[in-house]
Parts: sequence; C-alpha cells; structure tokens
Amino acid sequence: GNAKGLQADDTFRPLIALLVRYAIIFGALYAALDIAGVAPASLLAVFGAAGLAIALSVQGTLSNVAAGLMLIFLRSIRVGEYILTSDVEGTVLEIGLFTTEIKSADGIFITVPNAQIWSSQIKNFSRYKTRRIDINIEIARDNDLAAALDVLQKTLVGHPLVITKDSAEVVVAGFTATTVNLQARCWLQSTNLRGNSSAVRLSVHEALRAEGFKLPPIAIGNLPA
Repeated sequence: GNAKGLQADDTFRPLIALLVRYAIIFGALYAALDIAGVAPASLLAVFGAAGLAIALSVQGTLSNVAAGLMLIFLRSIRVGEYILTSDVEGTVLEIGLFTTEIKSADGIFITVPNAQIWSSQIKNFSRYKTRRIDINIEIARDNDLAAALDVLQKTLVGHPLVITKDSAEVVVAGFTATTVNLQARCWLQSTNLRGNSSAVRLSVHEALRAEGFKLPPIAIGNLPA
C-alpha cells in the first residue's frame, strides 16, 4: 500500500542521494581533468589505482558499505521499524552506506556500523501486522481451575482488541506448592502493542477479581526483631 511505498522511499532515499552526490563529484573531477588535457586512458588508470589503494586502506569501511547495501536491498530492516539486535534496540531512523541510525525506546540517538547489524541476529517487531502476547497468571490452588480457565477464555474472546478470536487460548502452564500457573495467549495488532497489551492484561486481572478468584498469598520472609 501507500504506507509501504513511503517506507521504502524513506529507506532508499539516503542511499540514492549519496550515490548521486558521488557521481556528480566523480563526473566533475573527470571533466576538469579532461579539460586540462589529461587523456581518458590515463584518467581511468589513475582512478583505478586510486580506487585500489583506497579499498585496501579502508577494508573495514567497505564491509560496512557492503552490509548497508545488503540491509537495504534485502530489506532486512526498513526505516520506521522497531528492531532488536545483539547490541541495540530501537526504531530505525536511517540506513546509510556506512552506519544505521536508531532511536531507542527512551529517546537516545544511536549510530551503529552496518556490518555490526548485518552480522548479528535481527528481531524485527514491526514487519508483521499482528503479534501474539502471552499473559502469565498465578491463582491459588484452591480455586476452581475449570471455572478460571472459562472466565479467562471468555475474556479474551470478548475483548475488542483481540483479533483472530479462534486462536485465543488459555492453558495450564504449571503448578507450585501454593499456586496454579496459567498462561493466556492472544493476537493483537502490532500498532500500539504496548498500550493494547496493557489493556488486555488489565481486563484479565479485573475478570478474575470480579469472579472472586483468589490470588496466591504473598510470601513474607523473616522480619528482623
């Protein structure tokens, strides 16, 4: 759609601008030397030798360029997407030839070499339109377990923010000496996931409280005399 087209434009625009800039500089330099009477063959030899010398001296930089091109053309990440790598987490602001600019969730501007991103595992939280959330719940063991599962299932299916109702489920995840551990799973829109997830979790808590289910007792350690 139009949003994807604009996103793609934002991703490619810095690269195109940089390539055009270098092409203009190269063309102007070539024209100036040609006007000065330097033969085209000599120009190519000079540029070739200079290019080789530069390539050998900036191998690390070239690896960042190669990684940047791979990130852009393979679309591993796009401008506006929220990603997590082994070293950084945040929203992609720009993918340049050498570095990628990222804004963290707490508003910090981060610059990361492209090779560092390319060589690490990338988790992209924005690529798909829907995301599953898992809600872990503990209730006391003397509750009616079947009734608790039924209340939670109805809460998920009836919640306006939960999509694909047939995939919503509540399972028993485990037991302790005093509690039953339940897990409610449902799918939400990726947009505003944090806020929507909080709203669904609150509804789950309120539904259990309204039906009178007991929460596990709070463990209190030995207090000083």
